[in-house]
Amino acid sequence: MSETSQLKTTPDEGAESQKGKKRDRSASEERLIAAGTEIFSKHGYSAATTKMIAKKADVNESLIGRYFDGKEGLLLSIIERFIEDLRTEEPPYPAQATLYDELENYLLFKLNMKDDRDCLGRIIIVQCLTDNKFRKKALERIPIFTDPNLLKRLETLRDNGKIPATEDLEGICQDLEAYIHGVFLFDLILSETPEKEVFARARKFLARYTRGID
Repeated sequence: MSETSQLKTTPDEGAESQKGKKRDRSASEERLIAAGTEIFSKHGYSAATTKMIAKKADVNESLIGRYFDGKEGLLLSIIERFIEDLRTEEPPYPAQATLYDELENYLLFKLNMKDDRDCLGRIIIVQCLTDNKFRKKALERIPIFTDPNLLKRLETLRDNGKIPATEDLEGICQDLEAYIHGVFLFDLILSETPEKEVFARARKFLARYTRGID
């Protein structure tokens, strides 16, 4: 084989090697996120250790520092992933004919996911209250978002004349998301208010909120 031929094959081999490394890293990150979610939920943030997480994920402990900049970074990545899953999940109920009905179904759908969010929610609250640096990082990386699925449904209602054309649809989505976060964190977790009471309050809130819009 000539020297020229060897030079031509080397870049291809290098590219394949880089792709393989990226796949390996991606697989390790996924295992660490899954393991971290389980360990944090089971033991809490303080009691969970990187050794426990790495053992559960079956990877070298040093990868937590390399890929996530430590235990705190891993928790933030887990929260980001969880919120992204919430953003992309299509509501299971059919599109509704009025703004009130659409928001009511959406709100109840999200609040009924309490069991899935409970452990992480408690961990977030504790860390934000006890660790100011974590709180700042969480606020930077986990903003209030607009759910694209809800926004699409509101746009359909507006196109059908059910919402005035002048209404800020993204603002409605953000208002509802902020309300859901508040109910979830303060009513369902901190106060442990019965769900029946929480849902009754939510319906009253929506009735007032949609008055003049719907």
